[in-house]
Amino acid sequence: MDLKNNLEAAIVAARKAGEFLIENKNQTKKVLVEHGRDIKIELDRECENLIRDELKSTQIEIYGEEFGGVISSDVISWVVDPIDGTANYFRGIDQCCISIALMEGMKSKIGVIYNFNTDEIFHASSGNGAFLNEKEIRVSDISDVSKASLFTGFPASESIESQSLFLKNLAVWKKIRMFGSAALSCAYVASGKGDYYAEKGIYLWDFAAGICLVEEAGGKAEFSLIDDDRYSVKFSNGKL
Repeated sequence: MDLKNNLEAAIVAARKAGEFLIENKNQTKKVLVEHGRDIKIELDRECENLIRDELKSTQIEIYGEEFGGVISSDVISWVVDPIDGTANYFRGIDQCCISIALMEGMKSKIGVIYNFNTDEIFHASSGNGAFLNEKEIRVSDISDVSKASLFTGFPASESIESQSLFLKNLAVWKKIRMFGSAALSCAYVASGKGDYYAEKGIYLWDFAAGICLVEEAGGKAEFSLIDDDRYSVKFSNGKL
C-alpha cells in the first residue's frame, strides 16, 4: 500500500471539495431528505461525486455516505463523508468538514479531516504521525476527568433511562462540548483541543478518518457495532 501517494491524493481531494463547498456556502441549498434529526442536501451528493472523481486514479474501492460502496474485512477501501455536519453547513455554522479515510478491513491507514471554513486540514498515515496543516500534533496529557473536556452528541434515539444515565455521566467532566460533527470531534482529540470523544449511533464514515488521526497522535480509538451499521465510539488521549 502506497501510503504517501494515497495520502497526497486524499488531501488534494479534500481541498478541492472544500473549495467547492466554500463557493456554495452562501447559496440557496436544495434539501433532498429531512428525516428526524438528519438532513441531506444536494451538495452532499455533488461533493461526494467530486471526491470520487479525484480518488478514481488510486484504483481503490470507495465507500461513501451518499452512494455506498464496498467495505469488508478483506477489502481496502476509501471511506468518505463529503460533509460531516451537514446541518451545521446548511445553517452557516462553521463546525463541519470533509472526512476521507483509507481502511484496510477495519484498520484505518490514512485519515484526512478538512475544516474548509478555517482551512485546517488534519491528516495522518499509519506509522508516520499526525498533523494539523504541516505541524505535528499530539493528544493532551490530562489524566484527571475533573480537568478534562468531553466531546459528545446527545443520544436522541435512546430510552429515557439511558438518556438519564448519559446526563448523569456528564457531571464528572470539567467541560462538555457538542459540535454536531463526529469527525471534527476526533480531530480535536488528536490535536489536544479536547481529551475524550464518546458517542453512540454514528456511522463508519463519521469517524473512520479519526481512528488514524487519534492513534497516530498517541491516543486510543475504540469502536463497536451496536446494530447493522451504527457504532458506539470512544476516542481518548489514552490517559482517561
